Amino acid sequence: MGKKIKPFNKNTAPFLALAFIHLGLFLLLLKRKRQKDIWILLLSNIGFAYLFEYPTLNLFNGYKYKPSIMKKRVFDSILGAIFSQAFYVPIAATFLTLLNKNWKWKINFSIFYYFIEKLFLRLHIYKVNWWKPIYTLVLLNVYFYISDGFYKALSTQKKWAMAIAHYFSIEVVWVTLMYISAMKRYIRFGRGSFHTWTEHFKIIPLYSLILSFIAAFTSSKTGLFYRSLPTLSQIIIDIILVKMNILKVNTKPFLVTCFRYLVMTFISRFFYKTIYKK
Repeated sequence: MGKKIKPFNKNTAPFLALAFIHLGLFLLLLKRKRQKDIWILLLSNIGFAYLFEYPTLNLFNGYKYKPSIMKKRVFDSILGAIFSQAFYVPIAATFLTLLNKNWKWKINFSIFYYFIEKLFLRLHIYKVNWWKPIYTLVLLNVYFYISDGFYKALSTQKKWAMAIAHYFSIEVVWVTLMYISAMKRYIRFGRGSFHTWTEHFKIIPLYSLILSFIAAFTSSKTGLFYRSLPTLSQIIIDIILVKMNILKVNTKPFLVTCFRYLVMTFISRFFYKTIYKK
């Protein structure tokens, strides 16, 4: 099903090197800014990046990552996307916003990622189909300014911004849990009798977005009914999808899946209290 992958190899090294650089930026932020501001903005920026990644990578296959960490190519590419859209770029955007860096910093960071992308292409650890590096250069600047504007709205406690931050925080956790569940072969989405992993990663983000909406809505309410509603509704959705032959769930870890739903109920409530706390 795939060649054996070494823990560290020539493909993995550049991804890890970038990870260490961005970890340094993140640690610098932790020393200089409030942790609440960092985490809320970072999770929001990851949410924005995930929304961009879904059509670009999952649906229309604009590019492909090759970190050579996972045995299956589709998991390997998605993991590379997680490095990029959940670590590198969001940390950079959060760093630039919270430290009030001007347009020169934004352009320089965009140019940096542009040349990183060109380097990854030369190293054959990244492949483009219809995507072009110039798109990265332009759109990253837009993304950095979205981060600035969104943080200003959060700082003035705009209700729409707080609602989006709450939703994105839940969504980021959900997407991460869904990736782990698929990697462990707990679940698989698709159509027909045989579900491919390519189909799975086209469907799973929509599934996560819907569950995140349910969790976000109910976590803003009080009472036992709203605490139990997410778990019950998610189990019902799963049963319907299984009956429609869209979702396959391994029987043995089903209790693990139910426990995940229960945990997400409390995590979403925690995010609500943290974000809306004055």
